[in-house]
Amino acid sequence: MNDRMAGVPVASETTLVREVFGPLGALVECGAALESVSVGEFVARHRGELDRVLDVVRRLGAFHAGSMDIMDGLGYLREHDVPPVTLLMWSGCIEEYTPDLGAPEAVRRMARTGADLQLAHLLQALVGVAALRGDDDVESPAREIAEVIGTVCVWGGADGGRSPHEVFLMWRVVFLPGLLMPSSGSPEPFKRRLREYAHALEGIVEQRE
Repeated sequence: MNDRMAGVPVASETTLVREVFGPLGALVECGAALESVSVGEFVARHRGELDRVLDVVRRLGAFHAGSMDIMDGLGYLREHDVPPVTLLMWSGCIEEYTPDLGAPEAVRRMARTGADLQLAHLLQALVGVAALRGDDDVESPAREIAEVIGTVCVWGGADGGRSPHEVFLMWRVVFLPGLLMPSSGSPEPFKRRLREYAHALEGIVEQRE
């Protein structure tokens, strides 16, 4: 941890890396649904992108190999079925649970909404990892985070992919108020670091518009 974050309680390495892998796995499952392919085919199509994302995650958190191996253990990148109820969960239950949950239009809605929600969660997890485990540099990690988001936000793009700026705006309104308000209980060093990342990311994604 960097000196300016001294005294801030930090979750275990395993917890932090799982907070990244959860939304990343969800994006794989939603992306496969949006591209109307199996998870195995989706992973094969995007293997290079996934490898780059995982490499950035490893460096952002200085994670050990054993921690990175958790992704394989979770099974998100192996062939498996993605039932409609899984998309319902990733999308925050935008659909009502009915026998029509597997209808094509419902699947598309759940996959698109699930991708939106999980993109915001992924950005929050990446910023949290960088803030808690990185050094005092913010600009370089922020650029790598923006690169990751730019890579994954267009998965399933034929069905309406997002831009990094849209993802940034979703993240800012969903997560930052709850973490930065005086009543939040977040330690002041963590608040300062979140604001630094928010400012850096805003400048980066606006340049790419």
